[in-house]
Amino acid sequence: MEPRAGFDIGGTFTDIIVAAPDGRFLTYKILSIPTGIGENVGRCIADALDKSGATQLSALVHGTTVGTNALLEGKGAKAGLLTTQGFRDALEMRRLSLAGARDYYWERSAPLIPRRRRQEVAERIATDGTVITPLDKDATRAALLLLKQRGIASLAICFVNSYVNPVHEREAAEIARELLPGLPISVSHEIMPAFREYERTSTTAVNAYLMPVVARYLDSLESELHKFCPTMRIMQSNGGVVASSHARVRPIFTVESGPAAGVLAATALTRAAKIDRAVSFDMGGTTVKACLIEDSAPIEKAEVEVGGEANSGARWFRGKGYTLAAPSLDIVEAGAGGGSIAHVDANGTLRVGPTSAGAVPGPVCYGGGGTDPTVTDANVVLGYLNPTAIAGGTVPIDRPAAIAALEKVLCPPLGLSALDAAYGIHQVANAAMMRTVRAVTTERGRNPREYTLIAFGGAGPIHAAALAENLGISRVYVPQYPGLFSALGLLLADLRYDYVQSVPSRLDAMNLDEIAQRREDLLRRAHDEVASEGVDIAKLSLQWFADLRYERQTTETKIDLPDVAPEKLAEVLAAKFHEEHEKLYSYRCPDEPITLVNLRLKATAPARSASFEQMGEAFLRSAKEEQLVEGVRDAYFGVERGLLRTRILRRAHLLSRSVEGPMIIEEFDTTVVVPPGWRASLDDLGNVVLQTG
Repeated sequence: MEPRAGFDIGGTFTDIIVAAPDGRFLTYKILSIPTGIGENVGRCIADALDKSGATQLSALVHGTTVGTNALLEGKGAKAGLLTTQGFRDALEMRRLSLAGARDYYWERSAPLIPRRRRQEVAERIATDGTVITPLDKDATRAALLLLKQRGIASLAICFVNSYVNPVHEREAAEIARELLPGLPISVSHEIMPAFREYERTSTTAVNAYLMPVVARYLDSLESELHKFCPTMRIMQSNGGVVASSHARVRPIFTVESGPAAGVLAATALTRAAKIDRAVSFDMGGTTVKACLIEDSAPIEKAEVEVGGEANSGARWFRGKGYTLAAPSLDIVEAGAGGGSIAHVDANGTLRVGPTSAGAVPGPVCYGGGGTDPTVTDANVVLGYLNPTAIAGGTVPIDRPAAIAALEKVLCPPLGLSALDAAYGIHQVANAAMMRTVRAVTTERGRNPREYTLIAFGGAGPIHAAALAENLGISRVYVPQYPGLFSALGLLLADLRYDYVQSVPSRLDAMNLDEIAQRREDLLRRAHDEVASEGVDIAKLSLQWFADLRYERQTTETKIDLPDVAPEKLAEVLAAKFHEEHEKLYSYRCPDEPITLVNLRLKATAPARSASFEQMGEAFLRSAKEEQLVEGVRDAYFGVERGLLRTRILRRAHLLSRSVEGPMIIEEFDTTVVVPPGWRASLDDLGNVVLQTG
């Protein structure tokens, strides 16, 4: 079997993992290139793959943040929008929500497509699909030529009610291809054939904004990596992978690509380790992310907002960013990573983040020119991180420099010693992480004490036990390769394709023939796209869903679409909806009419090229051959416990025994801190299991 490789580019490090034919996993960790230029990134990846000895790969999978960065930094393409007369300002009005109504300084992000590049044409389709006003083709040509004069590099087309009847969008797209040959075009009925005008327009506009950027990035990347593998797969926001050709035309599905890979790996771990309920906890150099996993499936959402302030309360206060109606894993994020900068605000309060030192200049202890103390610097001062080098000795650590930075920046205004200031940073960062975990548990009616914390990311296992203790969680899993877990998730992902079609109707009056036809249309589209990418249709696994709501509600609940006789469909759907609604919101309205809003199809095909069972076997083989040397150093565990002589072990030290803390487990890609009162052991898959009480 040829080797397979996955690489994930984070804010601080780029992680590469190669699954070798003999079952071994080769890992590489390099500082991320700030520019994110595909050619430069490709060279770094190619250098690492050359070192692995992999001359030909059977699979090359990538988790990317290039789309996210383009949105956050405003560096997308110069796009234009063609829309129905009277709807030019849909992007401006949005949902009319005022998330910051009490904040005098609150401002929305500017529309990705300014008004001068948004053009209207006369046309109108009714909600039942009948043509009210035919498309004015002359006006369409004039509008497109005007957009051409204004230098657009990409075009979005979104007409009212085109999700029911796309005839006018098809006509406009044909004219655009004639007048603007080679221009990337995003058409709403191909991107998101669902109702709600703003959401569909915003999603199509974002897709147009990102298409040229993502295409250039992937072109450069693939040209550098073509010698290893002729095609590349890209992780999507929904936790599945697709061919790079698919990502080029629908880049909106890759916006949350990087975080999704880690959650996907944690989900695979819950299946292998038979964990019913878990919270994935991913702490990297820039952010911390959490996601709820139940019954070996991560919680998903049909819509995400990008570009607003990323925090654990973002799901309550929306309207500042850009709406994407694309299936995504429901990940809550906060700016509290290892590189997050600690500072004292005007009120004399210690704050951590959201500003990060990133890869350049990085934490002070890395010696890259950083001068502001970070969470990583605090962990070095506390003795949690190796004081001389991490990442197998490839990243040198300067502990005296970290101490000096704390003494210069934080100790004077706080009146604390460097050790106590470092512990304060650690605790403040933990508080931000605790809010993030509570956002996916307590705020959703779940008791965190009933869940297992799966900690990964370069910094996650350092904070996991203390965080779990604060939340009342008694068990923490630290998987193999935790610092490269998102890269590993790329090798654990299956191909996935998502489709949606609006069919708004009362449940007790729905047209069963129309439902059957819409399902057939979605299935045909899935087969066509999958076959065009060389995937065997016979290997497809299909899951059908329906979005339902009470008639007077404004939001939908997604439920499984049952496989029952057509005459029983309405009755079974209603029963399932009432049950799910009560589970989510603690009430049901049996006398309220129910509305069917959307049909959804999730098509998956096997593509995973690694398993936890395989990794467990490889670990046991290598652990038995490892030359183990136990160390010791002082680590600080707070005012009450103080400095404690702490054992320094390797993961292999835990074979066939459990060890009580305090203890620190050092690995190539992370460090696991086991405080007093906790015990560490290994399970059959090679995962470190921390337990308390």
